[in-house]
Amino acid sequence: MIALWSFKSFYYQERAVDLEIRAKILTPEFSRLIQTQNYQEIQKKSQQLGDDSSTRITIILPSGKIIGDTKKDPTTMDNHKNRPEIEQATRYGKGLSIRYGHTLAIDSMYFAMPIIAQNKMIGIMRTSTPLDTLRNALWSIYYKVSLGFFILIIITAFASWWMSKALVRPLEIIKVQAQRLAKGDFSSRVQLSSNDSLESEQLGQAFNEIAIQLNQRIEIILNQRNEQEAVFSSMVEGVIAVDSNENIIRINQAAYNILKISEQNIEGIKLESVIDNVELHKLILFALQQDTPLGQEIIIHNDVEQVLFAQSAPLLDIHKNKCGTLVVFNDITKLKEFELQRKEFVANVSHELRTPLTAIQGLSETLIEFPDLVQEKRAYFIDVIHTHSIRLESIIENLLTLSKIEKETETEIDELDFVEESITLALSNAIFLCKDKALKRNIDIILNNAEDIIFKHNSSLIEQAIINLLNNAIKYSNGDSEIKITVIKQNNNIEISVEDKGNGIPEEHLSRLFERFYRVDKARSRKLGGTGLGLSIVKHIALAHNGTVQVKSEINKGSIFSLILPLQSD
Repeated sequence: MIALWSFKSFYYQERAVDLEIRAKILTPEFSRLIQTQNYQEIQKKSQQLGDDSSTRITIILPSGKIIGDTKKDPTTMDNHKNRPEIEQATRYGKGLSIRYGHTLAIDSMYFAMPIIAQNKMIGIMRTSTPLDTLRNALWSIYYKVSLGFFILIIITAFASWWMSKALVRPLEIIKVQAQRLAKGDFSSRVQLSSNDSLESEQLGQAFNEIAIQLNQRIEIILNQRNEQEAVFSSMVEGVIAVDSNENIIRINQAAYNILKISEQNIEGIKLESVIDNVELHKLILFALQQDTPLGQEIIIHNDVEQVLFAQSAPLLDIHKNKCGTLVVFNDITKLKEFELQRKEFVANVSHELRTPLTAIQGLSETLIEFPDLVQEKRAYFIDVIHTHSIRLESIIENLLTLSKIEKETETEIDELDFVEESITLALSNAIFLCKDKALKRNIDIILNNAEDIIFKHNSSLIEQAIINLLNNAIKYSNGDSEIKITVIKQNNNIEISVEDKGNGIPEEHLSRLFERFYRVDKARSRKLGGTGLGLSIVKHIALAHNGTVQVKSEINKGSIFSLILPLQSD
């Protein structure tokens, strides 16, 4: 259809060019007659030349009056000044239109151009031809093209049938070999004759290459499975994979040894019939309900008490859907013992004790050696000694507090007293104890507690944590500012945030803020009386409640310390 439309457009263009050429040839003859105003001769010439060239010729004055026409008497014709082709010729030097002609009552193609004499338009030459003549010619062409196209279709269909017969035979061969390949026979190969097409030969070669690569990949998968099996069996860590129905999928030898499982070949057996450790059983059941990794320490009692750190992660099938859980556990009994010893050592011999002790010792020796010092210097030395003694006392108290919290959290957590009560009590006590210190710097402490949240916690520890956060906020806030304490419920947690308007903390220090004795600005911290243990105590209080502590800070805007505690604590 596009080709026929293009041909029609081309044919119309050629006819328009033909009309233009005829108009240009006839223009000089009619220019002479118009100048002599011999209108009868113009009409006669129009009829004669129009009949000879099979073209309708119309001579029009600039006013639109017809003075000559091949088909009609000019005196009976309308004024043609407003005809589209006449207007175009007058404006642009030539005009072309395809339209219905009212004079002859047929569709025609018209071409018009001005007749110029002495640089003045004295008339307009118009040539035209009926469209039915053009359409008849086009229909003849359409018929011939359609007939040729029909013949071409027949030839193409016959050629396609012949070619398909040539293609089907090698495809049948490939089909048989593909079926053998699907059944696991990777030695099958496609054998084609020399008479087959190049494409069929290339397809057969591609099939053979697929079979070779598939065979190689299956061998690689088998080797990898054997390697993984070897690694799985030789792991020191115990590994148990459980499906969604609580059936054991896989278990390695280390798990047999650690859990002292005597039965063999327990894969496919229910978990509860094999694992008698309640904590491990609970962890696996809980992990089956979660979509994120979990970690928990578990104590088992075999010949001796052992501490295991068990980590679980979801098992996913090929469609990324959860189908079970994988639990890996390590025996960390010795590690826990070493960690306890390290913490006790740090608590007893912290190097931070040396700074105040050295200052006290040096200044006291100076006072003893020089008993005649002026009163002003003696008072200054005594004041410094007193300041350092207070700081030493704070360090020792904080170390003892930290050591106690760690001990109770990690070895004797049952001794901690967790009570179901309102958080408001601990917050109010902390604000009351820090209020005087804040007033000295003209700092307001604002409590935003929309609802009275009740949950299980140790009120004294929470109070201590809030006091430590408030003391830090007061020390490092600008004077004449405010500190906001906000309490909200979020995702089954309670979040207690302490926000100050201080100078903020550089980002590179945020990850280490809760380490013992870590200070952003050591000189300023000591000047303000800090021990470097307050935030570490807050962290361990959060851990004692199975919670976390977070910090956000912007330079010159302030910091927000958040204590995040679970509303339900086991």
